[in-house]
Amino acid sequence: MGYIKYISEENVKKLLGRRFPLGLKRVINLLDQYLNHLDDNGDPLPGELLFHNISKKRNRDVSEFAKVDADMVLELNSLSKKLTIDLRDYRVHPQFARDYKERRVVLHILIKDVDKTTWAIHLPLQSLMVGFGDPMLGYHCYGHGISFLDDNGQPKEENEVFYCGITKRGWLTRMTEHFRDIKGNSNKTFHKLWREYLGDTNVLLNSELIALNHSYEAAMGWEEWIVEKYMAKNRSLNMIPGGFAGRGAYSCQNKISDLAGENSIALGQSSFLYFANQSRHGIKNPMIEKLWQDDKYYAKVIGNRENTFSFNEVIKIRQMADKGYDAKQIGRHLGITALKRITNLLSGKTYKRM
Repeated sequence: MGYIKYISEENVKKLLGRRFPLGLKRVINLLDQYLNHLDDNGDPLPGELLFHNISKKRNRDVSEFAKVDADMVLELNSLSKKLTIDLRDYRVHPQFARDYKERRVVLHILIKDVDKTTWAIHLPLQSLMVGFGDPMLGYHCYGHGISFLDDNGQPKEENEVFYCGITKRGWLTRMTEHFRDIKGNSNKTFHKLWREYLGDTNVLLNSELIALNHSYEAAMGWEEWIVEKYMAKNRSLNMIPGGFAGRGAYSCQNKISDLAGENSIALGQSSFLYFANQSRHGIKNPMIEKLWQDDKYYAKVIGNRENTFSFNEVIKIRQMADKGYDAKQIGRHLGITALKRITNLLSGKTYKRM
C-alpha cells in the first residue's frame, strides 16, 4: 500500500503551536511515518482512526473518538536531538485498558531537557489527523497536572494534583496566559505550585487537552464534574468549583465582598484565599495542607525562602558536625555569620523535617 498522509499540519499548528522543540515538521513526519509503518504491518489502528474522522456518524459536539485504546509516546530529547516513538497498546494488554467510555488513542509528547523538569503534553491523536475537522470550533477542556516521581522516576499517583478548565479561545492561548502568570507574581495556588517545581527533576509537569469541539453546556458540565472529582480526593488545584457550580461560588464571593466593602475578586481566585484573608484563623486548603505534610515539599518550600538553609546546606552542616566541627568552624567554612541559626539546627529546634 502507498504512503498515506495521516497527520493534518494545520491541526497540529492549531493544537501544538507553530514553534516546537526540534521542529514541528520533524514531529509531523515521524507521526506520519509511524502510522504508515503500523498500517504496512497490518495494524488496523491508523485506518480505524482515519475512518472514524471522516465518518458522518461521529458526534463532534461531544468530542467523540474511535474506541481504540492505546497510548502513543513521542519523546523529544534536547541533548541528543533525538525523537523516539513508541506504542503502548492496550488492545494487546487489556489489564491496562481504560473504561470503555474513555477509550481513545492519546498522544503523549515528553519534552526532556538536561537537569530540568520534564514536561509532558497529552492530547487525542485523532484531533491531529486528517478528516477531524476544525479543532478550534466550540470549547476546549484541558488540565494541567503536577506528578511527583518516586526513586525509579515513576509518578506517585497518590501525590498527583490537577488544575482543570475550559476555554473557547483555544487551549494554547489559555496556556500562554497561565504560563505568563506562573512567570509573574500570581498567588493562585496552581501558578505558585507550578512555579515552585520548575527545574525540579523529581517532578513531571503535565498539560492535557482532554476534549474539544464541546458546546458551552457540555464544557461547563465537564468542568463541574472533573473539578468536583479531584476536590473530593483532595487533589485539585482549582480554587473554586468548576462549571455552573463555580459561577455560583463566584457570585457568592462578590456579594460577600460588597458587604465587606472590599474589591470584587477576579474570576479564578480562591474562596480559600479570600476567606482566609478575612479570618483571624483562616481556612485550610486540604490540598496544600496535605502537600505541606510531605517532607519533600516542605524541604523545597523552606529551601526557597530567603534567610533559610537549603536542603543541601542542612545536610552539609550536619555532616560537618558529625565530623567534630563546632558551630563557629562550620560558619567560617560555609560563610554563615549568624551562628545561632547553626546551633538551633544542630540542637533540633529548627529544620527537624529536613
